[in-house]
Amino acid sequence: MLIDKDKSSLLIIDVQEKLFSVMPKPHTFINNIVKLQKAAKILKIKNYCSEQYPNGLGKTIDKINENFFELTKKFEKVEFSVQLSKISDLTSQYIVCGIEAHVCVLQTAMNLAKNNNVYVVQDAISSRYEKDYLTALSRLDKHPNIHIVSCEMVLFEWLRTSAHPEFKTISQLIK
Repeated sequence: MLIDKDKSSLLIIDVQEKLFSVMPKPHTFINNIVKLQKAAKILKIKNYCSEQYPNGLGKTIDKINENFFELTKKFEKVEFSVQLSKISDLTSQYIVCGIEAHVCVLQTAMNLAKNNNVYVVQDAISSRYEKDYLTALSRLDKHPNIHIVSCEMVLFEWLRTSAHPEFKTISQLIK
């Protein structure tokens, strides 16, 4: 199933100061999250951002915060999974990115996949340890309603065609 921009929302999970600082190669996955945010803004796709216990883990990093726009809803949580009541809308497809892949990303994706299609963006998630990242991807990939995708896949599926009015703008994000 292709991602439909009119049926999807972007969910950014726990990209916070103390978590971000211990991730391997953090700028790679952060840059992909920013691409998704910018494309969501251009295409007017609703997005959500969670913060896991911000008093202890810090706030969302500046690079993510500066790309929020009017369709962004930000909220705090203490559970590892995002509570579905925080993101309930008419969306049937969730584009999921953030940290940590094997904890909050995995638990959120599994919960969302009970009633929705979930697209976990493998190059926009991270874990401190590669084995945890790889184990999370392997486990997520086995669920029938969870699809492992790349950032570029999301962008081009949102567009569907090079004739889309925003094609040139979105394609400039991929550099």
